[in-house]
Amino acid sequence: MKERPIVGDLELDAALVIRTGYGDEPIWRAVVKELRQPWGEDDEHEAVVRIVDDPDWSGATVEEVRAAARAADRTVFLVDSTALRHPYFALLAVDLDTEDRVPGEDTFRLEPAAVQEVHLQRFIDNISFVEFVEQAAREPDRVLRSPY
Repeated sequence: MKERPIVGDLELDAALVIRTGYGDEPIWRAVVKELRQPWGEDDEHEAVVRIVDDPDWSGATVEEVRAAARAADRTVFLVDSTALRHPYFALLAVDLDTEDRVPGEDTFRLEPAAVQEVHLQRFIDNISFVEFVEQAAREPDRVLRSPY
């Protein structure tokens, strides 16, 4: 396992997004634009994201991300090579909560518009990671969509 830079944010209301897939800058910029869109029923909330765009993260594995993420973050979102090729930019959500982690149910895919809702619900401990995994599994393509 390669050691990666420590990441995390003291600004706990920010969703942590790490770019691990490189090679297509226009698509990357489109993903970032979507991540920064207002959200909520009437787009009443400003998106708060901390984006890590550092080539040291290129090709990072889920376990490398877990090893380098600060404990304050419960979920981290990866823009990996799959997300960059996916028609909806389906990011990979990774569970960092070691107490509740269920093997095989510790990642799922979601569209960028769903990142803020998932981050908030996990931050306030309102919805478990496994519940989000189950929601994504009910979608035909296994990608969680924004409820708005």
